[in-house]
Amino acid sequence: MLRKVTPFTPAGRKRIRRRCPDPVQPTTGWAWASLPDDIARQVAALVLKYDMVDYIAFRAVCSGWRGCASTPRDPTLRTRLSVRSTGSIPLCDGDDACPDDACQITFIHCKTARSLRVRLTELQRHRIIGFTDGLVILLHKRRTKIRVLHPFTGVAVDFPSLVPVYHKLIKNRTCVLRMNAAVCSSVCVSPTTSIAVVAWFPWSSVVLSPDAGHPSWQWQVIYNSMDLSNTLTFQGQLYGFMQSSRQIVQVYPLKPLNTVVDHVP
Repeated sequence: MLRKVTPFTPAGRKRIRRRCPDPVQPTTGWAWASLPDDIARQVAALVLKYDMVDYIAFRAVCSGWRGCASTPRDPTLRTRLSVRSTGSIPLCDGDDACPDDACQITFIHCKTARSLRVRLTELQRHRIIGFTDGLVILLHKRRTKIRVLHPFTGVAVDFPSLVPVYHKLIKNRTCVLRMNAAVCSSVCVSPTTSIAVVAWFPWSSVVLSPDAGHPSWQWQVIYNSMDLSNTLTFQGQLYGFMQSSRQIVQVYPLKPLNTVVDHVP
């Protein structure tokens, strides 16, 4: 009967057996989800201060963090400055750079240079006519209704159609499709919105704005002879430059006595 031969081992040396490493045991100690509520609120406030997108991601981590961070969805868009003040600006201007079939806008963060492509189905059948503090101002191509959209939270505020004013004052469809608009702080108290939209048109000196305090909330003519070439929004107000007179004027809110702010030499 044959005997099993043991493997040869040189004299003076012991055979070393390798042991399999023990499986990693899951940690049962402290976890991020158990962060105290007061610290989570402070972290959320700092995240919101620097980036709205990171704040939304912060709330999506767990139910505890979501409970410590208030929702960024404001139906009145009173917190509109939370978009641009965090450094996110859009990288498109009208349908030339952002076609309707793409339905997306690319934002870049000025401090971190991080780009974010946001898909917006609301861009279908709409034209981008302006950006203010990160808010997107849209014009429906068929119904000529104005919509102000928050690109990150999806909150939208709709304004009346331009049809009555179009048939009365403008009467040029190309002029409407190439119009410009800006978002300002509303001077009227309204439970539905705290913003106002100011619109102006090429080849026309008419400036419009809907009055939230009006019973029918229709577009009103605030200027009949103001030919704006460049505009700037600052702290909820709109300023413009008139090429013909070389004047810088305050467009909105209205100044009853004198709209001229300064003259350009």
